[in-house]
Amino acid sequence: MSEIVPDQKNWTFVLESICPECQYDVRTVSVSDVIEQLPDAIQRYEAALAGPKVRVRTNPARWSVQEYVTHVAHMLVVMNHRLDLMLEQDDPTFPNWDQDQAANEGNYNALDTDEVIRQLHQASTGYTDKLGSIDEASYSRRGLRSNGAAFTIETLNQYAWHDVVHHLWDLESVDA
Repeated sequence: MSEIVPDQKNWTFVLESICPECQYDVRTVSVSDVIEQLPDAIQRYEAALAGPKVRVRTNPARWSVQEYVTHVAHMLVVMNHRLDLMLEQDDPTFPNWDQDQAANEGNYNALDTDEVIRQLHQASTGYTDKLGSIDEASYSRRGLRSNGAAFTIETLNQYAWHDVVHHLWDLESVDA
């Protein structure tokens, strides 16, 4: 398996503008929108895993379908942990998470597809349960990435939601 070309973009720009690639605007997405829409997105990811060649990278800058789906599951776990930090601490700094390193170390393509689906469902349920448990008065609580990028619970959710939507776009794009 070839090494993936690392993504060097600072994707926090999606909190200030429409994504130029997927054309999605997360700035008006609410916590309740994500709770409502995430199950449909998860079904679409699961359907993508039923396709042929789900472990094939079609381009050195793109993960395989299975790697994208596993990444989304892992990302939701990471975001859930970040929400916990934001609820438990004042202005916590999040541990670094390198998505490409996680994909390589987790050997995402070698996982059993049923295990990927299980992880995806568990992660999405955990994430929506966490979101549903947060009082609206806490949406402005902050957390920081190690590079100084600041998030509120609301914007972290928007950022995570863009990741979910954008990777569906990746999977549906012509060279996926």
